[in-house]
Amino acid sequence: MKKNISFILLFFLFIQSSVLSQTLTNSEIKEYIDAASNEMGLPIQIPGLGVVLKSMTAIGRTIWYTYEVPEGWYPSENPKQELINSLSAKSKKLYIDEGVDLLFNYVRNKSLVIKVIITHNELETKLTSLGDYISYKSHAKAKGVNIKIKDPLAFEKLQGDRPNIVTKFYNKENNLLYLMKISEAPYFTSRTSFESEYSSKVDIESFAKDLTSSLDIEYVSSKSHKIDGYPSIEIVYDQLLELGNQSLSRRGVMWLIFYEDKFIYLKGSSDISDFERNYFLFLKITNSIVFEDQYNKASNNYVGDFENFDLYVDQFFREIEQAGILKVRPSKVDIQLKPLDTSKDTYHAHGFSTGYDDDDIINITINKRSWNTFTKAQKYYLIFHELSHDVLNLDDLKFNEPNEKNIMYPSISAYKVLTMDDFIDNFNNLLKNYKDRNEMVEGFEDIILLIFIRGFIILCLVFVLRFVYKKFQDKKNHIYWNWGIGFFTVAPQINQILHNWTDSQVVSLVSIVIYYFLHKYFIEVKKIKQLD
Repeated sequence: MKKNISFILLFFLFIQSSVLSQTLTNSEIKEYIDAASNEMGLPIQIPGLGVVLKSMTAIGRTIWYTYEVPEGWYPSENPKQELINSLSAKSKKLYIDEGVDLLFNYVRNKSLVIKVIITHNELETKLTSLGDYISYKSHAKAKGVNIKIKDPLAFEKLQGDRPNIVTKFYNKENNLLYLMKISEAPYFTSRTSFESEYSSKVDIESFAKDLTSSLDIEYVSSKSHKIDGYPSIEIVYDQLLELGNQSLSRRGVMWLIFYEDKFIYLKGSSDISDFERNYFLFLKITNSIVFEDQYNKASNNYVGDFENFDLYVDQFFREIEQAGILKVRPSKVDIQLKPLDTSKDTYHAHGFSTGYDDDDIINITINKRSWNTFTKAQKYYLIFHELSHDVLNLDDLKFNEPNEKNIMYPSISAYKVLTMDDFIDNFNNLLKNYKDRNEMVEGFEDIILLIFIRGFIILCLVFVLRFVYKKFQDKKNHIYWNWGIGFFTVAPQINQILHNWTDSQVVSLVSIVIYYFLHKYFIEVKKIKQLD
């Protein structure tokens, strides 16, 4: 069976002596190594690995280690780098100062399996050297962002000292600082909407100047830059730091990424005099960043039996509020993961909600297996689909191709190849249509009221004219006679019409008026339905 194990480097006993004296001679190195070998009682087995350290010795200025490895043991993909990474900074410095090389022989049944040679020059860490990736997926301050960055080996790793600072890297020798900061954004932003909003140099410069002004730092320059496919704004700035009675001028570079519903700041700073050289180091660290969720790895999103759905509900209400849709969050929110696919009644469902048309509750059930195998984008499509049922009281859309990418499309299979950017853009479209529909409905109510008032006035006028005409024919009624003389003198054609009209014709006129206004009513209804 293949075993991937870490190589163990034994540090020899001449450390203390070498610190107190000049460079050791070859014979002194051999003397110390042989003494260490005897004191350790070689051969010895490395606990838990099944590997035996058989011997160690020194030839010239090279220390030789020989290990016996068992059947089924295989080296890692990059054994030399793994050995180098296992060394502390102090031991590396010692080997470099003494000019000592290392040689590792791994044998099985007297046959060489692998030989690894590390020269003392290879142990020297360059300022620009990057190591293995460091993942911050589970870091509390990362706020759920699945981000990783290559370890800048020449920097000391420090914990962030403020709520949003995830990590800091500091190089004391050159006075360099690089940090990662992640904070909440007020709403979702997709890559397409970001690039649309900041499509020109003028837009980018205007944003950068506003940001630097708000941060009390001096703007130098700005441009666009992509980091693992995500657009960002790069800003170079100057900052004056007050240290006691002294002032220190620093120059820094900042990359700001609008990542879904988060702001990610990547900052590097140095003395102004060295900035041009160090800029490319900061850029190299920044370009090593990977956002793993965009590659649709479902394994990145496994949660088991429990999910904190409050985070999704908070996001949903934050988004609808930002869109100008005001809804009161119900006091009762019940969202659970359950094995729906084990029941004959729900085996076909990835989720369902029962709070439709009930503004006092959010009640959603999600299939556990679906949730644990879905990509991040699929999860957001599913939970926001159900929340749109319960909070916005929206119905499912019809099964047709134009509706497939919409949030309210009833088949989750349509979302398999979609990304978080697709989700963000489609959810923003849903909110826009919802708001436009509500505004049209409110305006529609006013229009309908106006239509019926006008219709009522016209009908009343017809009946009044009919009534006046009948009275006008009764010449014994002098009041109507005098009034009618004046009216029908001005409009003799009305006199002719009313004289010839029968009661059935008046009813027909009323019917036409009613038909006309009902026709306008249904036109307005059709406009609203087009938004659904």
